[in-house]
Amino acid sequence: MQSGERKAERLLHPGPVLSKQYLRSHLAVVQPRCLCIFVLKNRCGLTGSSGEDFVSQLSSRERRGRSLVCGADSTKCSMPRSLWLGCSSLADSMPSLRCLYNPGTGALPAFQNSSEREDCNNDEPPRKIIPEKNSLRQTYNSCARLCLNQETVCLGSTAMKTENCVAKTKLANGTSSMIVPKQRKLSASYEKEKELCVKYFEQWSESDQVEFVEHLISQMCHYQHGHINSYLKPMLQRDFITALPARGLDHIAENILSYLDAKSLCAAELVCKEWYRVTSDGMLWKKLIERMVRTDSLWRGLSERRGWGQYLFKNKPPDGSAPPNSFYRALYPKIIQDIETIESNWRCGRHSLQRIHCRSETSKGVYCLQYDDQKIVSGLRDNTIKIWDKNTLECKRILTGHTGSVLCLQYDERVIITGSSDSTVRVWDVNAGEMLNTLIHHCEAVLHLRFNNGMMVTCSKDRSIAVWDMASPTDITLRRVLVGHRAAVNVVDFDDKYIVSASGDRTIKVWNTSTCEFVRTLNGHKRGIACLQYRDRLVVSGSSDNTIR
Repeated sequence: MQSGERKAERLLHPGPVLSKQYLRSHLAVVQPRCLCIFVLKNRCGLTGSSGEDFVSQLSSRERRGRSLVCGADSTKCSMPRSLWLGCSSLADSMPSLRCLYNPGTGALPAFQNSSEREDCNNDEPPRKIIPEKNSLRQTYNSCARLCLNQETVCLGSTAMKTENCVAKTKLANGTSSMIVPKQRKLSASYEKEKELCVKYFEQWSESDQVEFVEHLISQMCHYQHGHINSYLKPMLQRDFITALPARGLDHIAENILSYLDAKSLCAAELVCKEWYRVTSDGMLWKKLIERMVRTDSLWRGLSERRGWGQYLFKNKPPDGSAPPNSFYRALYPKIIQDIETIESNWRCGRHSLQRIHCRSETSKGVYCLQYDDQKIVSGLRDNTIKIWDKNTLECKRILTGHTGSVLCLQYDERVIITGSSDSTVRVWDVNAGEMLNTLIHHCEAVLHLRFNNGMMVTCSKDRSIAVWDMASPTDITLRRVLVGHRAAVNVVDFDDKYIVSASGDRTIKVWNTSTCEFVRTLNGHKRGIACLQYRDRLVVSGSSDNTIR
């Protein structure tokens, strides 16, 4: 019996506090019979000395440890086996009596339901109350009958809100079996009432239906709200990327995903087959690389140097000869690897320093330079332009003709164009080194120049900007002179849409490339502007006020 008590204490778990009168009344019902009753103090609200005093007053019952053994002769309780009820439905069971067996009837006594739990506040004789649920009585009686021949342990969970009790049976041979009551079947009247409600519901307007459902939900408990939420949650989710192509709106889905970065695009490909198809058919990796080339100068330089720029910014030919999306998918990590190598070299100093000594009897300084993979072109204060071999660092050619310091230059695969403090602009053959043309317009030093696509812009210390049309190296004509700055114009830059100029008057002016008309003035610097770069509608300027804007 002691082992049974220990089992009871292990299997019992805390529950709601029961009144003393309630416990007393139920014990009075079963007192005349030989019973084995286990009561946990924390389950009955019997804690501390007051709880112990109460237990000691229950009709001379003997208290042993945390259990209570009662009966006609508690010291000679002949009950060989016990039944521990672990049902968690407190509404239909007597939680305080967890181990109960009646050898006279072979069944459990009736329990008082939860609605009358707090009504046991008087000394009236206890009533024998029938349980609310027939399934509960059947379960209890089945467990009691099973108790005659074998030891039964009923397991329950306080987290479950059900009247059913699951019995785990230990058989003589050591095996176990489970007794699970059948689920409640829906009655025919319920089915008819449900069909009638659905019929009326379908006849109402949408607003009436919503109002009716809101009223039903308001009458439910939190537990039911959770079930409704789990039912509605998947219905409220929509995969719009999959839904758009089904409606012939593939371009919208592709446009949405085209704003993703590389990491997010990789994740999008793995969502489902439809997302992968949208990513592949939309050539989204190609669009991502094109976006990076347009907005990042490092990407632009790599595209020109590595040669993969030829696969970008081109429409897909009708014959389908363009590289597939997988080509650009594999190209992206290679570009990232090159960029990381360049950035690592800058950060970690993985570079070698090589000096070119330009000094001679007449050399006094280098004012400007430009380079590529084969050569370096420099403009010197000694009025010359020197061309150096990039690999051997030897001077290959010296161009002479200016009568003042060479302040600015630019070259392409055909010509070198230089501006000098002698107020002239000269054009040279890049291979032969011969002077091809001399442009005379400015009345003071030419401080900066840029040319591209048959057009050249020069600026001067005389506060003017000259726009030239270049039909050929020998056929260059003045188109327009732009006047507006109040100090020397130090730098110019342009594209197909705008010409941007910066001056010592602390302003940046924007002009229309086609019409050469003034557009706007950009203010912000507090001192003269020394340098400027304009690309992709972004202007970056550096000033003597120690700021970059």
